[in-house]
Amino acid sequence: MTGTSDPPLTELLQRSAAGDGAARDEVWHQVHDRLRRLAQARLAKESAAQCQPTELVHEAYLKLADLELAPRDREHFYAIAANAMRQVLVEQARARNRAKRGGGQAAVTLNSRFADSAPPVVDVLDIDRAIQALERVDPRKAEAVVLSYFGGLTDDEVADMLSVSPATIKRDLRTARAWLATALDAGH
Repeated sequence: MTGTSDPPLTELLQRSAAGDGAARDEVWHQVHDRLRRLAQARLAKESAAQCQPTELVHEAYLKLADLELAPRDREHFYAIAANAMRQVLVEQARARNRAKRGGGQAAVTLNSRFADSAPPVVDVLDIDRAIQALERVDPRKAEAVVLSYFGGLTDDEVADMLSVSPATIKRDLRTARAWLATALDAGH
């Protein structure tokens, strides 16, 4: 039920945080399709998808509900959702690895924005470890990668979310891509 008279997502998030159950339900209706498209794009990059896009969205949304966070606005919500999707994918990869004792790991291909120098197929756990390492060196660049890659935000949206200029984000992502490629190469 989305239309031109529907309240903006930021307003719904604020009402939901205040305990409005109807607003919480409407948030779900407004974000579901975009989250599903983001999940579908991420899973399409895997050689053996761990789950279906709808399952990934639902698992991520359950994580969001468990956190009981109050996103400030639309961008903050999608940033939190991006991290939740990343966590779900990492948890699934770890569970699969435990079950198979390290064999048959599903591979994830980074999109071309992050994989110019990296091997064409990279395990989601390797990506997570590389992002964690980048986070220790430069938290903003790591967050920009997560927002862009897992959250599907545009450079302008990432810049707005991180309160920097789009040119800075473009530089950050270029540097992060090179850094991650080196880290991923070193891990193989």
